[in-house]
Amino acid sequence: MIFKNLKNEIKLDELFRFDKKTNSYIIDIFVDHYESLYSTLDFSPFKNKDLDDDLIIYLEDSIEDIPFRYNLLVNINMPQKVYDQVKETRGIKEIKHYFLYLRKKKKKEIYETYRSAMGSFITGILFIFAISIIKKNLSVTHLVWEIIIEGFYVGGWVFLWEFFSLLFLDPSKGKRKLKQYQRVLDSKINYTYHKRS
Repeated sequence: MIFKNLKNEIKLDELFRFDKKTNSYIIDIFVDHYESLYSTLDFSPFKNKDLDDDLIIYLEDSIEDIPFRYNLLVNINMPQKVYDQVKETRGIKEIKHYFLYLRKKKKKEIYETYRSAMGSFITGILFIFAISIIKKNLSVTHLVWEIIIEGFYVGGWVFLWEFFSLLFLDPSKGKRKLKQYQRVLDSKINYTYHKRS
């Protein structure tokens, strides 16, 4: 977690290296081989494989900690002995491809949220409008019918509340995720190789 000093400034330098030339914070990832970047549960024969869940969580948490005014640089640290130019190039493409997939998936979720919101709005308005007409034009004296009518009336307001909830509360988190995924897509990804004994 990030701690704040007395001036309420986040001490990012304690968590990430900073490159002044590019105004970028460097997110370091340490792995022993290229396969560590991918999910062990993905047995797909296709080239584009799922990224490791812990890696995704780490990247998302790191991106959330770094303010938008800074650029990002993802630096993957590996032993020199496993260097493979083909796997390195493919790895960069697959990381970008996977976050592009996450971004498209999140956009679809936001679209579905807006669709659900409109459905709730229309249903709520119809309920309230129909019950208002029934109350004006029919004289309902039976207790059961009064309860049913009031139930539909309350239901209409519940649908309207769901509309406002879906429209203004739910998408905000999704939009923030979209920005995070876009930051990965815009970031530079490097591999750094170290000699280890």
